[in-house]
Amino acid sequence: MVTRTDCRLYRTSHPCSPHKASGTVCEDCTAYEPIEQHIVIVKLGAMGDVLRTTCCLPPLKARYPRSHVTWITRGNAVELLEGNPLIDRILSIDDNYLEYIFAEQFDLAIGPDADQLSASIMYLLRADVKQGITGDGRGGVTPLCSAARAWWQLGLDDGLKRQNRRTYGEWLYAICDLPGPVARPSLALTATSRARARAFLQAEAPSAQRWICFNTGASDRWKEKSWKSRHYRDLAKSLRADDPSLGVLLLGGPMEAEFNAHLMEVPGLFINGGVTNTIDQLGALINACDLVVTPDSLGYHVACAVGTRAVCVVGPTSPWELDTYGINEVVHSDRTCVACYLPACPFEVTCMDDVDAAIVFSRLRLASGPAPSAVRVRPALSGIETQ
Repeated sequence: MVTRTDCRLYRTSHPCSPHKASGTVCEDCTAYEPIEQHIVIVKLGAMGDVLRTTCCLPPLKARYPRSHVTWITRGNAVELLEGNPLIDRILSIDDNYLEYIFAEQFDLAIGPDADQLSASIMYLLRADVKQGITGDGRGGVTPLCSAARAWWQLGLDDGLKRQNRRTYGEWLYAICDLPGPVARPSLALTATSRARARAFLQAEAPSAQRWICFNTGASDRWKEKSWKSRHYRDLAKSLRADDPSLGVLLLGGPMEAEFNAHLMEVPGLFINGGVTNTIDQLGALINACDLVVTPDSLGYHVACAVGTRAVCVVGPTSPWELDTYGINEVVHSDRTCVACYLPACPFEVTCMDDVDAAIVFSRLRLASGPAPSAVRVRPALSGIETQ
């Protein structure tokens, strides 16, 4: 009897799905799909960073159509990757994963991050080819190509970080030697969540013809990453005055519970989408909207993944590293200290004060319908330049 252990449907200890369905055996199976390459990706960073890194999957699968892709990440990011048809297996570092990497041989390992744990995992992996950054066996890291070295150096030097004008996707593609243009990230949404999101919006505002989502969620690592509450209120009022048929959905994460509750004190202005949504629920709600206003956060990358146009307001992080995929805008102050990466701003009036509701309103252009153009900020110019 032949057992094709190289088949994508093969299971080590129980029958495969074709056998369970019809009793077919390997010799006669028409569903045989051989695996030719085993690829592993190590990405442990913030959830938004994990999601935007999925942009590497389409060109990888195009180059290696018969590959098996394993993704190693943290437990909180597993939900972002589940159901993605381009990922065959997800290993969480919060669960058993070392047993797999010690027991298996990979053809290609990709690790774009220089944090010590990611680099150490890359160092331990047995792979014929490694791309990105690996550990050096002495607590440091070793970039494996010139692009990886340049990316690593950006993380060590705030001055270089502010000078950088390449997006994260462009850096990732250079590190992995992938052809452009950079693909959108991918997020699998269930049909149930999509239907519930549409039903929720319809029930909350039956007369709304279009929806805009305000995602207030932002990492607490940088205090000024959040846009100001007064700007959200002023923008919602301007939008509703301009288009009474517009619904304004308010979303956030658990850390924004108090922030969003404060915004909800204005009666009739927002529809409360909650702060405890699962990734599937969050993605479905954003997908059901026509446009998203958000800081540089997981919400922005979710919008990119589900194809909802977004206007991203950026302060202490780099606006130039955000991929816009030809439909989004990145808006920021013209201060030279933008992308400071400081945990707290030393100024009383900050860069996120500068970008007020009127500026963002001018970028939305909801009434006219066309997608926003990408925004690039040129170092020789002040403000923003539309391309």
